[in-house]
Amino acid sequence: MSGGQTLLSLFRLDGKVALVTGAASGIGKATARLLADAGATVAIADIDADGARKVADELGEAARAYAFDLRDDQSITAMVAAVARDLGTVDILVNNAGIYPKYPLDALGQGDWQDMQQVNVWGCFVVLRECARLMREKGDGGRIINISSIGGLRTAVNDQIAYNASKAALDSMTYSAALDLAKHDILVNSICPGAVAPLDPKPHSAGHQPAKGPLVDAGRILLRRAATPDEVAAPILMLASAAGGYITGQAIVIDGGFSVS
Repeated sequence: MSGGQTLLSLFRLDGKVALVTGAASGIGKATARLLADAGATVAIADIDADGARKVADELGEAARAYAFDLRDDQSITAMVAAVARDLGTVDILVNNAGIYPKYPLDALGQGDWQDMQQVNVWGCFVVLRECARLMREKGDGGRIINISSIGGLRTAVNDQIAYNASKAALDSMTYSAALDLAKHDILVNSICPGAVAPLDPKPHSAGHQPAKGPLVDAGRILLRRAATPDEVAAPILMLASAAGGYITGQAIVIDGGFSVS
């Protein structure tokens, strides 16, 4: 970081292209809005095509919408290629899309397990791989922020064995990619949220189970509430900007003090 940088310049993203997956709602939407406010052009990517278009329309000229499916490699590669064609490259990837169904231990089948890993691990890897390729080709470095979970580091919610395993794998991917991509000045980090409001988002998928376990027990979050999506988006902006220019290979926990309670 140069000693001549100003407070404003540390967090500006003018001229940068950011791809945010899962950006139709929640953390992804809040992040897309914040990165656009910081000056980035933002690709809003989601399986929910209508939701992605709505967010892009709200952001105006700073955003474009793309539909894709993390279960489909060709859909992923086509989406990243379309972003590169339309916007020139990807300088910042926020690898946020994923799934989080709960499966009681005795009810967890091989198909459920494989679907979770297909989406949250392999699908996210393919997005990372394709964006890292663009960053290397441009030769100007880049930022990759994988949105993981406190569950990848510490058990927090019941019935999330498959989910927690997928997020632990995502964090491991972060560490390995940070090592492999450092020579290209591409910084790779994980953000690991704890409870994020709303705790029980709607609409619910088939077989939905409300969250239960230590993370939602009274008194376990030291700050006495769940985070807002904006409170998770803020450190993502830090990692995407000059302010995070010497941070790589880290899993940054944002859990309101749950980990030390």
